[in-house]
Amino acid sequence: MNKTVYITMDMDWANDGVLGDTIALAEELNIPVCFFVTNDTPMLKTLRNHPLFTLGIHPNFLPQMNGQSSKSFRETLAEMKALVPEAKVLRCHALVDATPILVTAKEMGFYADMNLFIPFSSGITLKSFYHFTGLKRLPFFYEDDAWAAETDAPSPESHLTSGGDTLRIFNFHPIHLYLNMEKMERYNRAKPYYHEFEKLGPFVNHGPDMGARDFLTALVKTAKEQDIRFGEVSEIWK
Repeated sequence: MNKTVYITMDMDWANDGVLGDTIALAEELNIPVCFFVTNDTPMLKTLRNHPLFTLGIHPNFLPQMNGQSSKSFRETLAEMKALVPEAKVLRCHALVDATPILVTAKEMGFYADMNLFIPFSSGITLKSFYHFTGLKRLPFFYEDDAWAAETDAPSPESHLTSGGDTLRIFNFHPIHLYLNMEKMERYNRAKPYYHEFEKLGPFVNHGPDMGARDFLTALVKTAKEQDIRFGEVSEIWK
């Protein structure tokens, strides 16, 4: 069994109150996290200077796909690279994946991408591999919103102890952690107040059903009991 797991988080334009809550949670759990950055924020300095955190980029190509932007994908990548010049890994928003994006990312100095989501419930053993562009592809098997949509959502324990030597990369979102989101309906109700931190409190899940925050907390507890370590993603893109 693979005895190392990796935690990633897509910022997704979370407001600073939500992002601060996520930072505090990661500190409390004492786990390394790779944050995929979507936008500039005063919290970026905190993330950048924190010993537990690594930064990647999370470019959004949906405006181009929806005809809402004339900006090229190269311009979007360049803007994100300028915002996070130290980034060596990317995951595109909505997991948009295309060869020209990967080619350009490699040209810009990226080492790896995490665009490939293959859920744990598929039963497929995941391994990293090199793409013909030269990027290392790092598939991940847990996404908090996808997990919440599964009828029989697998437990944190099964994600850690089943699947043999599968690559164990988990992905969370600050807003889902803050809401302790167990079903997308909860997020959809809170979404109109996404940038109004003081209005999000009433939407937090305090009920018996496991949400994203519960999942992460249980994951860390179980990993410690099973002598499973949390690694930094830079270990696997080299």
